[in-house]
Parts: sequence; structure tokens; C-alpha cells
Amino acid sequence: MTDLTHCRGLLLAGVALFATTGFAPATNAQTTVWPWTAANNSATAKANAAPTAQTDEYALEEVVVTAQRRSENLQNVPIAVTAITAETLQARGASNMTDMIAAVPSVTMASGSYLQPRIRGIGNTAVGPGFESGVAVYVDGVYQASPAANLFSLSNIDRMEILKGPQGTLFGRNATGGVIQIITTKPSDAFDGNASFTAANYDDYSGNFYVTGGLAPGVAVNFAAHTEFQGDGWGKNQFNNRDVYRTYHDIVLRSSLLLDPTDRTSILISGDYENNDSTTGVAQKLIPGTGFPFPGLVRPTGNPWNVDLDVQPVAQLLGGGISANATQALDFASLVSITAYRRSQLHLTFDGDISNVPLLAIDIVQPDRQFSQELQLIPNASSPIKGVIGAFYFDASSAFYPSTGTLYGFVQPVTPLGPISSAVTNDRLGTRSLAGYAQATAPIADATNLTLGLRYTHERKDITDGSQAAYIVGVPVPLTTTFPNNSVTYNQPTWRVSLDHHLSPELMLYASYNRGFKSGGFNGQNPTDAPFLPEKLDAYEVGEKADLLDHHLRINAAAFYYNYTNIQVTRYVNSQQNFYNGAAAHVYGLDVDFEGRLTGGFTLSGGFTVLHDRFADFPNAIISTQVPTGIIISTGSAKGNRLPFTADFSGTVAAAYHLPTQLGEASFDASYTYSDGYYTQPDNILRQPAYELMSFGAGLTLNKGINARVWMRNALNTKIYSSLQAGTFDSNETLQAPRTYGITFGVKF
Repeated sequence: MTDLTHCRGLLLAGVALFATTGFAPATNAQTTVWPWTAANNSATAKANAAPTAQTDEYALEEVVVTAQRRSENLQNVPIAVTAITAETLQARGASNMTDMIAAVPSVTMASGSYLQPRIRGIGNTAVGPGFESGVAVYVDGVYQASPAANLFSLSNIDRMEILKGPQGTLFGRNATGGVIQIITTKPSDAFDGNASFTAANYDDYSGNFYVTGGLAPGVAVNFAAHTEFQGDGWGKNQFNNRDVYRTYHDIVLRSSLLLDPTDRTSILISGDYENNDSTTGVAQKLIPGTGFPFPGLVRPTGNPWNVDLDVQPVAQLLGGGISANATQALDFASLVSITAYRRSQLHLTFDGDISNVPLLAIDIVQPDRQFSQELQLIPNASSPIKGVIGAFYFDASSAFYPSTGTLYGFVQPVTPLGPISSAVTNDRLGTRSLAGYAQATAPIADATNLTLGLRYTHERKDITDGSQAAYIVGVPVPLTTTFPNNSVTYNQPTWRVSLDHHLSPELMLYASYNRGFKSGGFNGQNPTDAPFLPEKLDAYEVGEKADLLDHHLRINAAAFYYNYTNIQVTRYVNSQQNFYNGAAAHVYGLDVDFEGRLTGGFTLSGGFTVLHDRFADFPNAIISTQVPTGIIISTGSAKGNRLPFTADFSGTVAAAYHLPTQLGEASFDASYTYSDGYYTQPDNILRQPAYELMSFGAGLTLNKGINARVWMRNALNTKIYSSLQAGTFDSNETLQAPRTYGITFGVKF
């Protein structure tokens, strides 16, 4: 309660900053476009985007993004960005963050109970308290630190933006791989809403509800809810015949209050809540043909999603937060404050030996808390220099309270006095960061712009309250230890330089150089480990953005080269995760996004990424060799090996067709994704084979706003690994969703 009260006060203080200036009489009356409002109101965004010569009603619409913390036409932004609307996400069958990210070919996912995306091969597979992702996630401008809390379901999503490559200036928080921005629908004065209900196989039922409207002049509110209840799992635990890969319930609530007290002041207050109970991320199983041959070992059979575990997996997440986004118009600029507080708790229970043999059980409780305050000064749209000056403060705490490993020693259920032994670890990892940044774009010649950006970050990482205790048949043994507090400090500049030139209003070329930084830290599972070092990434990129054939075809392409050093890598020893630094890697490639409107009702879109990624030097890599008696862990060189979860080629193509009828509009959509596969660890032994994903949908929207849609995802029932790793006794896997299909009914009101 102390943290909550303190941060609630800081939140109100951030809003109060504007109360002293925002309600003063305007000295120069003007119409103000708030940065977050323009980004989410299509009419306002189009009015403020660069004009084009579009006269054809079937031409592609302009896409407005906020990749540079201001609303701009995507084709004028010298950054590789993939923007996906809510309609496209729905057509591709995306229902959560994992599904959304799968729609982008340059992104791969190592998931489980934590969101672990990689963009162009850059990200991380390490998880645990205090370990943030190399791909930063933002929701409505608020940084989401906890990967455990980022596996949220869709709830009133307006669009998603994927910024590729390090974003070390404007989104500098650990953004070595890139940024995922989720933008939600903002409240409207006009009453509007929609509701839908979905019934799918596996006895899966879900519903969505959204409503918005005005409460008084200058006051609008919205409310969104998502619920899901799955009756049957994708597989069975053959040990106890209970379901696995099942979402018992998922409840997501989000609401925003928009206050426009004057034409120069605007405040958006938002809150969200999620309660998720599932077994999906922790339903591990032995890979066929691997593992120590324990007496009585039985391997799961039949359905690939079946497991055989003497410990029933559990993954429970409870979390939420509140934020205030306040904008005050000045005579020359807009002053923006983004204040946020978030909390979550993840509880995981899983089988440490991944088998039906009663040997090792793991139980983890991970609470996370964060507070952030960001201030931005953004010049008016009429200014010849476009940019932002800002400051960002971040304070977070993440912990294992506790992490428990219990040894049963082949005795089930337990000995009369309890398990043979257990070990309990408690620790708390803290982060406190302060950064100042500035970025500006200015014309230096006719149709040529120069962008310069700089950020300086001061960061402190600490580990406190570290302790370990051991018990034998429930009795404490004299191995209880308490570790001294420890801390490290990092000071790091990051930057951006880019040059763009418009050969015509429809064709832009650009070149850029960016530095990204991801801070180091401590390992919560082993408090005595030395801290791992920060990683850095230098990115060189050239690209083009083109609208062709009278705006009926859009092709955006970028070629890039990365120099990646001090790479943070994971290894597993005795079912415990250790972090260490690989030496260096070089990554280069090409990614292309395209969209074409061939006729009035037919749109074709997609993209592909070609990558070459290799460790340039990695003498101390962990090599996991499978032998008949288990796995031998050794150290060797991984020089020349490929980065984990990085495909040489991946591509997506999606088609959508809309046909007016007398009853209403009929729609048909299909998408196809191909990946040539990737290794999942630096030793390049375990591999995800090449795979294909196909999804289909068909719907009818009646003139009265009633709609129905049938759909199928993963139509080929492709087996894709969420995780694939070597443990102490075995190699094990978890899987993404199998083939699912259903029908959705909806209504707009």
C-alpha cells in the first residue's frame, strides 16, 4: 500500500503540473492537435498528414504512425515500420500479442509465459525478475517493462506499429531490437460501440465489448472488455488425464477518460486490468528420443500437444495499471506528460525434470512493479524543425518471492514427513533510470532532411533481500545463506543520424546510423552470479518508401547491417537459468513490406525478410550434447553459428476481398506465412524446422451493423515451438496453438 499511495501521488502530481497552466485563458486562440489524439483519430490524422495527389477512390489510404513521437504519414518516416490496423489483425485471426506479432515476417517469437519477440534476430530468450526484453513494448506511449505481463489479449486495439532496428533516442529503454507500439481506440464524444461473441473448437468461448460516449461537454469515456473461457485443452497430461494448453479464464478490462477542459489542454486517464489462468506456457514435454532413461519413464504419445508430467503445470497472471497522458499547448510547442504506474504478479508451477517421474518440481512467484514519468516538448506543426525534447524517469522492482525447487527423489506422492528436500530463493531486483533525449529533423536542401538524435541514460541496477534456504524432509539444514546487497551503474549515450531525400512526392530514399543499448543486471535465480554486462548494437540502414501506380501499390524496403556486441545469452544448468555475455555477432539483410489494391474490393499485402546472422566471436558458448544418459554441458566455440530464433528467410502474404451485396458487405480473407526455420540456442543443435502457416476467414456484415464471420487459424495444423531447449537430463519443448476454427457474431451500435 505504501508503494501504491506514493505512486498515486506522483501520478496526480504529473497531472497537476498542467492544472497550473492548462486552465489559463488562451492568449493566442488556435486549434490544437494533441499528439496522441491525432495518432488515433483518422480524420484528424489525415488532415495533418502531408497532402498527396490521391484522387482515385480505390487508391491506398495514407497510414499515420507515431514512430517519431509525432503523427506522420508512414511514407515520410525514415524508419522501417510495419503498421497493422485492427481490421487487418482481425482478418489474420490475431487474438493476442503472440498472434499479432506473428503477422510480421521480420519478427519471431520465443514465448511461453513471457513475451519474447525478436526483430531481425535481435531480442532475448532470457526471462526472470528484472530482465527486460530487447524489443521494447509500449501501450499508448507507456513502456511495459514486464515480459510476463505483456502477453495480453486484444482489447479495443486501434493499430500496432513495429519499429525495426534499435530505437536508441526516442524509445531508448533497452530497445536494441526495435519497438512494438500498441495504440488503443480513444474515447469519443459521439456514442458508439460494438460487441462480439466467438465459439471455437476446444470448447473455447470468448467475448468482446466496447462502448464510448460523452459524459459532459469536454468529457468523454470508453470501456472495453475481453473474456475467454476454454473448456478443453489442446492436449492432455497423460499422468493425471487433466487438460494442458488450456486457458481456464482470461479477463481483460480497459477504460479511458478524456478531459478537454480548454482548446489548449487535454488529459487522458487510462486504467487496465488482466486476470489470466492457463497452462499454455509451462506445458513442457520431452523431445522424442531424448532424456535420461529414468526407471518408470513414460513418454507422451499421440497428440503432439500431450504431455506426461507428475506436476500439473500452472501459469497465473494478475496485473494492471493506471496512466495519465496530459498535453498543454504553448505558443510555440506542446508540452506532454506521460505518467504511469503498473503492477503484476506471475505464479508458475511446472515439472523440473519434464517427465512422469517424481523427481523435481518448481514453483515461482514473481511480483513486478514499475513507475515511469516522461516529459516531452514537441514543436508545433508549423515549425520548420520537427522533433522532440524529452526526459524519462523509470523506477521498477521485480522479485522472486519465492522461487522454490522441491526434490521428491522418485517417491510419490511424498515421504511421510514431506519431500526429500527443497531449496528456496528470495531476492529483489531493482532498476532506477534517468534519461534525457532530443531529436530534430530539419531541411538542409530542397526535398532533403537531416535528422539528429541523442540520448544519455544513467541507470542503476541492484539486487537486494537475496537469500537461499535448504530443507530436508521439512527440517531446515545449516545451509541457509543471506547474500549481501549489490549494485552496478551504467552511463550510456545512444544516438541516431539519418538523411532522407524525396525524389518525388511518391518516392523517398533514406540512410541512417543508430546506436542501441540494453543495460546489464543480475540473475535472480542465482544471486551470487556476477552481473552480466550491457549489450550494444550499431545499425546501418538504407531504405526506400514508394507509392506507385497512382497510389495503388506501396513498396517499402530496407537493407541493413548490424554490429552486435556483448550479447546477453541464456543457459540452463540443473533446471536453473544463468545469464552470460556472448562476444559479438554480425547481422545483415533486407526486409520488404508491400500493399496493393488491385481492384476496388481486393487488397494484397505482406512482406518478407532475408537475413544473414552469425556469431563473429563466441569462445565460451554453452554446448549441450545429448547422450544416452542425459545431456552433457560443456563449453566451446560458437563462432560462425547462427543467432537463436533467427530465420534466414521468412515471408507473409495476405489477401482480402470485400464484395457489396444487397444484404450488406461480404468479405473473404486468407493469409500465408513461411519460415525456413531457425536454431533455438547458440550451440545450433536444436532446431525449429521450416514451417508454413495458413489462415482463412469469410464474413457478412448486414446493413444494420450485424455481422458474422467463420474462420480457421493454422489450417495446416503446423507444429511450431514456443520454446525448445536443452535441460540437465533432457531436451524439452512447448508448442504454439494447433489448428483452431470457429464462428464470430458481432453487432455495432
